[in-house]
Amino acid sequence: MKALRLDDIPGVKEAVAKARNEQFRTRQDGWLELLHDICGIKIRTMTVCDYVLLERERSPFINRCEPTEKDLALFLWILSPQFKPGKSKRIAAFLHGRKVHRLFCKDIPRTSEPAVIACFKYIDKMFADAPPTIKGGAESSLTYLTGWFDTLQSEYHCSEADVWAIGVPKMFQKLNAIMHRKNPNLPNFNQRTDRIKQEILNGLLEKRFTLDDLKNGKATFDLN
Repeated sequence: MKALRLDDIPGVKEAVAKARNEQFRTRQDGWLELLHDICGIKIRTMTVCDYVLLERERSPFINRCEPTEKDLALFLWILSPQFKPGKSKRIAAFLHGRKVHRLFCKDIPRTSEPAVIACFKYIDKMFADAPPTIKGGAESSLTYLTGWFDTLQSEYHCSEADVWAIGVPKMFQKLNAIMHRKNPNLPNFNQRTDRIKQEILNGLLEKRFTLDDLKNGKATFDLN
């Protein structure tokens, strides 16, 4: 049978185009360092400093496990526009925590679930271009910190303060650009489009559908 291209599969061409557009917007947003909305609470684009603070606090949002009310409040506080490492006042943190409790924690899990889901989606966006070991969580980020600081300072001659303050999405894109400049043959990984291809491959390997099913639009799989 003649090889089947993705464009020949009904619905896939449109799904890939949508995924590519989402990837572009996500990467562009990383450079703009926009504020993000978590069910009515604004948070910043995560910086290297934010990541280290959250990692040291063993945040469930970093380590992909179920958070408590306290975990949710701390996550939203560390990423809030008002938070300044080492300078934030306790009264401000207390008031922010009360706001989080009032909005999301009076009837758990009904009231907290939308905010928790939004936080995990935010994390997915921040780490879309991260190395696989970072995406999955790690016991310590210190070895990665050494690599991040060394690479960025060696290539761009920026100060330590600049690296601490850089947005995580922008940093990962810069690190990927450096790696591809030094080794043009490295494969490109794109989370959203790669997931579509993997879903189709898994369906074929698991014999949930055949190539003919794909070509004739009879296969069912999740492309969202």
